[in-house]
Amino acid sequence: DREQLERWFEERDKLKKSKNNTKEKRNRIKELQKNIYEMMYIPQYITVVMESVGEYEKIFRKGFHYNGRFYRRMSCSASQARVSTIVFVDDEIREELKRRLDCGRDLNHPLPPSKYNAYFGLYSSAIKTVTTPRFCVVPDYNETISVDVDFVVETDKDSDDIIEPRTMDIEFNRFDGSGIISPRMAEVWSKDLGEDYIPCQFCLRAAFTKGMVNEFDFIKWCEINNDGNYVIKDVYGQERDLREIDVILSESQVKLWDSWSSQEDFEKCCEENGIVWGITKYAPKKDKDVLITNYQYLQTLNLNDDMIADLCKDTIDYIQGVSYQNKNYAMLFLLGSSMQVPDVEQFLKISDNYWLKSLVLNNDLFNDKYSREKIRDLIVRKIELACLGKLVVRGNYQCIVPDNYAYMEHITGQPVVGLLQSGEFYSQYWNNVIEDGERVKKVDCMRSPLTHFSEHYVVDLKQNEQTEEWYKYSYSGIIVNVHDVHTMHFAGSDYDYDILSTTNNKNFINGVYPDQRVVTYEIKKPKKKLFNEEDLFV
Repeated sequence: DREQLERWFEERDKLKKSKNNTKEKRNRIKELQKNIYEMMYIPQYITVVMESVGEYEKIFRKGFHYNGRFYRRMSCSASQARVSTIVFVDDEIREELKRRLDCGRDLNHPLPPSKYNAYFGLYSSAIKTVTTPRFCVVPDYNETISVDVDFVVETDKDSDDIIEPRTMDIEFNRFDGSGIISPRMAEVWSKDLGEDYIPCQFCLRAAFTKGMVNEFDFIKWCEINNDGNYVIKDVYGQERDLREIDVILSESQVKLWDSWSSQEDFEKCCEENGIVWGITKYAPKKDKDVLITNYQYLQTLNLNDDMIADLCKDTIDYIQGVSYQNKNYAMLFLLGSSMQVPDVEQFLKISDNYWLKSLVLNNDLFNDKYSREKIRDLIVRKIELACLGKLVVRGNYQCIVPDNYAYMEHITGQPVVGLLQSGEFYSQYWNNVIEDGERVKKVDCMRSPLTHFSEHYVVDLKQNEQTEEWYKYSYSGIIVNVHDVHTMHFAGSDYDYDILSTTNNKNFINGVYPDQRVVTYEIKKPKKKLFNEEDLFV
């Protein structure tokens, strides 16, 4: 009962926020916590962390008993595999559950077992359910261009890999993992999520479906840029009227799209098997103003002594400015950074740092011995982290978004050009930052983990009448062009809600090594087959 669960959460949160601290309040919170746990606990579903391959192989083949139930392996997503975690379910429901989650797909359609594992494992994502949209699936847009690279040739374990300069023809999927959501549907999902603002990007989950959708007015685009023609062809070759669509998905998002005969077949199977749409994360209400660097970002820059001193200045001032006499600055330090005013209400709502919450509510505790010791310990810790490369600079992390103007050109059969040229990105956040009387025009882009000099990518930020009209909903997000090789600079990123850090710090921009070839290597593609249960052992 989702509504009952939400009522319990709401009552519990209100009680926690209330200032009175009576025995009745504490008992009621405990009762609500117990009710929430019992409703959310599903005894038929268990995740198990494996300590060895041998241990996993044993229970993969034989299953195990726990609390009077017999469990068998169900799934293992890519993120779960990285932390050696496997999902097991009660054997009594396993076959029926698997049948429903397979969602009527063509079981005679060959697939790489490893890919199927990852796609099926998407069902274990934690989501917030949203309204099922009217949607269509459109073909990807692939483009092959010639790229100068440093190609890594792997050798045996006792020898260093060989790096060869090459010029290679490389294929790019320009909208890989991304789609579009209409402003109307974005508002509906915002209400479903209980937010008081409309996020401009959502990371979604559905039947064998994942990725990011960005808010964009594709109906207006067709009115102005496609002579009022709203009809496109979907990935199955069928015509779709975009006026009857809320969400446009790329074939790279719907992983097994060709396992159903048509859009209608796919939708029918989802409805019959009770598959819902859900959101795992979405754009924040406001982007941060502070980026905390790491050693990878710094060690791949060409910095002289003066640049290093200048780069460290804000961090040193930030730490040295803490004083018991200046309570306001000390509070900024404790809650984040002197460069950004913290959201105190949000902090009080979500934090479990009770001594700091007490300090926020009662500043007189600055004179308390325990509080002073905690503040001193935090200062020491900040100094230690700064020595490890955790420096404060202007910047933030934002979602990577492909050019939706170009996306619409693609699906309506026009030449794919977009509004951004090679080396140009768009960021509404950065376009609103004014320094020395001018807006920021260049930023250094980095994606973690950053391991090579070429993975710093300095771009020009574009702003004109066209970008302000068509990107107006994207208050957050870094919109990238469809012409250059930025995904290679970002270590093979795509657009399924990958996150990019950017800064306008002059030492980053001036410290980037020029004319670096991007690095690549041969990626082995798994073979498709009609697999059985044994093939899914990972």
